[in-house]
Amino acid sequence: MPLPMVHFGVSHNLTSMLKPRDISLFYLGSIAPDAVHVRENFTREDKNISHLYNADMEIWKKNAVNFITKDNDGFYVGYGIHILTDIYWSETVFSMFKVRYSEDKTPIQDEQRAYYNDTDQLDFELRDKWDYSNEVWDYLLNCKSVDTNSPVSPIEVDLWKEQVLHWFDKGESKHKNQIKYVSLDDLATFMMDTTARIRDILLNS
Repeated sequence: MPLPMVHFGVSHNLTSMLKPRDISLFYLGSIAPDAVHVRENFTREDKNISHLYNADMEIWKKNAVNFITKDNDGFYVGYGIHILTDIYWSETVFSMFKVRYSEDKTPIQDEQRAYYNDTDQLDFELRDKWDYSNEVWDYLLNCKSVDTNSPVSPIEVDLWKEQVLHWFDKGESKHKNQIKYVSLDDLATFMMDTTARIRDILLNS
């Protein structure tokens, strides 16, 4: 699924429409479903639960929208947007990546490593180039702990926030192979299109 900067990008694009009362909590919510990764003995089922997964795509989208309407302080809004972003990513960028990878007759990495090679390097580019990166970091740094009634615990959310805040400290990705399957333009198009799709789904919900 998309890495932090893509989630922050979509969330930032929606702030003017959603007007969350607490933007810090909104950005925290936008990465919170992935906080399950800090859980000891983490499993795929844990991630399905934290992402409100349902095999029926329409029910899965409704689960996310219901979370968004749970409150308007910000956290649950960001949480639901994260899930919708993941759903649309799976339908578009990830599907496109899999096709491009399958067409490569001489891949130098297995599929999972190739995916993270491209997406992690591009996330570092977004962090460097995106005008609002430092603003988002300031919001997260000043964000209070949240007493969340969600599938991830407040401790997990805090631990994941710290990981994300230091994700880019080294200044460059640990992945060094040439980017082959996903481009920065692909990510820019995805964020623009996903913003519009989420805006439409919320206006019609």
